[in-house]
Amino acid sequence: MLIALLVLVGALALRIADPGAVTRIRDFAFDAYQRIEPRTYNPETPVRIIDIDEAALQAYGQWPWPRTIIARLVDKLTEKGAVVVAFDAVFAEPDRSSISRMIQDLVVFTDPETVEKLAAAVQDNDKVLADAMARSRVVTGFGFDLKGSGNPPRTFHGVAFAGDQPSQFLPQQGGTVKSIEILEAAAKGNGSVNTDVDSIVIRRVPMMFRVAGQEGLFPALSIEALRVAQGASSYLIKSSGASGELSFGEKTGIVAIKTGSLEVPTDGRGRVVLYDTGHKPERFISARAVLKDEVPAEALEGQVIFVGTSAIGLKDLRNTPVQDGVPGVEVHAQLAEQMLEQRFLARPDYADGAEFLYLAAMGLLMIVLLPRLSAGRMALLATILIAAGLVVPWIAYSQYQLLFDPIYPPVTLAAIYVGGTALAFMRTERERAEIRGAFGLYLSPDLVEQLARNPSLLQLGGEQREITVMFTDVRGFTTISEQFDPQGLTRFMNRFLTPMTDLILGLKGTIDKYMGDAIMAFWNAPLPVERHAARACDAALAMQSSLAVLNQEWRAEAEAEGRQHIPVNIGVGLNTGLASVGNFGSTQRFTYSCLGDSVNLASRLEGQCKTYGVGIIVGRRTREAVEDYATLELDLITVKGKTEPERIFALLGDVSVTATPAYRTLVERQDEFLRLYRAGAFAEALATIATCLAAADAAGWRQGYYEMMCGRLDDLIDDSPVDWKGVYVAKDK
Repeated sequence: MLIALLVLVGALALRIADPGAVTRIRDFAFDAYQRIEPRTYNPETPVRIIDIDEAALQAYGQWPWPRTIIARLVDKLTEKGAVVVAFDAVFAEPDRSSISRMIQDLVVFTDPETVEKLAAAVQDNDKVLADAMARSRVVTGFGFDLKGSGNPPRTFHGVAFAGDQPSQFLPQQGGTVKSIEILEAAAKGNGSVNTDVDSIVIRRVPMMFRVAGQEGLFPALSIEALRVAQGASSYLIKSSGASGELSFGEKTGIVAIKTGSLEVPTDGRGRVVLYDTGHKPERFISARAVLKDEVPAEALEGQVIFVGTSAIGLKDLRNTPVQDGVPGVEVHAQLAEQMLEQRFLARPDYADGAEFLYLAAMGLLMIVLLPRLSAGRMALLATILIAAGLVVPWIAYSQYQLLFDPIYPPVTLAAIYVGGTALAFMRTERERAEIRGAFGLYLSPDLVEQLARNPSLLQLGGEQREITVMFTDVRGFTTISEQFDPQGLTRFMNRFLTPMTDLILGLKGTIDKYMGDAIMAFWNAPLPVERHAARACDAALAMQSSLAVLNQEWRAEAEAEGRQHIPVNIGVGLNTGLASVGNFGSTQRFTYSCLGDSVNLASRLEGQCKTYGVGIIVGRRTREAVEDYATLELDLITVKGKTEPERIFALLGDVSVTATPAYRTLVERQDEFLRLYRAGAFAEALATIATCLAAADAAGWRQGYYEMMCGRLDDLIDDSPVDWKGVYVAKDK
């Protein structure tokens, strides 16, 4: 909770400070909204762009054109009914191509009187344009530049305001570059061609500017064009503190700018958010087509005209939220469209406060619930809260054109969740490590991992499951132990038990317990193990092979130490069947083990290894599960504690042994031997043992089984039982 709380407090502090990086991320999100769902372009909106495009430049030469051509353009637009013509250009110097100006250079070649007569006979280009502008409604452009003059642009409007003085909220410019006086005087309006001066992506365009050292306020080209189009004479600026505006005593900035019948909502700095449609060729009409009279009057009548350029060489290209490389004049045209259509994107005054409160409330809710809910429920809650932080701002944008931050609150909530859950995860991992450390030396790795994932399994109880159980025991252990002192015996047993344990665990077995020199293990619990009987048989065979290697090492060591080597042999009993597996014991101390009749039978089978003189004995169920393995039926026996006889088998090898001819011969000989033996033909059975021994030698399986059976048959021949049924009753465990 502390980590999550620190994340929340830090995020709230950063949100209050709202540094530039946070603002930029928010702007990128709003850009993405507009790319996903831009403003729909309406061709019925009376705004068009006269484009000084590549075709126009090819027809009339490079820019700047002689002012006489521009005058013809203004006249053509006026004749065809344009309401207003606004230039996204600044005519800052007199026209150098004017003949009246070029004549002045002749003064060094001719007399002044002749020059004066020629100049009087030719009209000045700037005067031609000024006369054309006087016959029309033209809005000239001016720009801001720190190196510009302090002489302010001419204004054609009055400014009134309601509420706080608006100039304190407007962006201040250091200097201006404006059109020459003759053109300004002939115009009906004057507007700034500058867009957003704070970013390379045009997102917000100021509608009013102020200039350092000047008292007046200067409008943007777009809103000035609409003022002139309406014939309005002034602007009304509403700011915080105005009647009907709630600001709670705070100077929150400008609210709206009104001219004529149009009211334009703005942000606190008097800026309109560009609600972008992207570049639309339908807005554009080539200046060449207008000058050559190729545009019908109905295409221009009643239109608000912006004159600008899309020519790449003139470098008047801007980046907008929807598209890069858009002609700058198109930004002014789009803003005019928004004002006429009254379609605006707005970030409400309460947006910052609402986002802060949402983040604080939802963050505290997550922190309080973090330690109280399960991981799944907490993940669901976090997903819902984060999704709400993403979906609600999108609905506000797409349905109501309101801008709320879809990035900062969801990211902060995600950080709170990740921070809190990461610590919980670390704590859980520490608990798992403790469980692994406590039980790793006693249980199989699979069981340890299961307990680490679910410590609730550490409770008393069991379940019914088919398992394969193994019991092993060292033959003649008492004699072997007499060779060693306690420390030596401990080293000997560790050396024996370690590789045996590795083999069992490597084949997915679970070590139940060590009983002196004996091992108890089982398969298919606590986790399911495919072909568990086969894995148990593989383990038993591998243990016998490993023991042969160990015996060679012990023999060499014994000879080096000058003592007698006593070979170490083990008996292995395997049985498959249903058993109860789980944690058994008391509430103070318990262990994971297995109980049941099939477990007891496995123990009895291990004990019979010594009786039958073989290394591995498997029960009937195990043999049925591994029919492809090399097994040899030994007897039908009733073990201690059982009343029903059990068919037992010696395990000779895996599937590779089954395919050998020697093994098949041995099985045939053994089957014949057992048939005679169970039929009570003891003498005949005894006579077949020689052939069985030969087959066993050929198969590489010569143990003490047939010697033991010779002794048993001798006894049966001497004292034949009356009720013989072919079942041997074990005399010991």
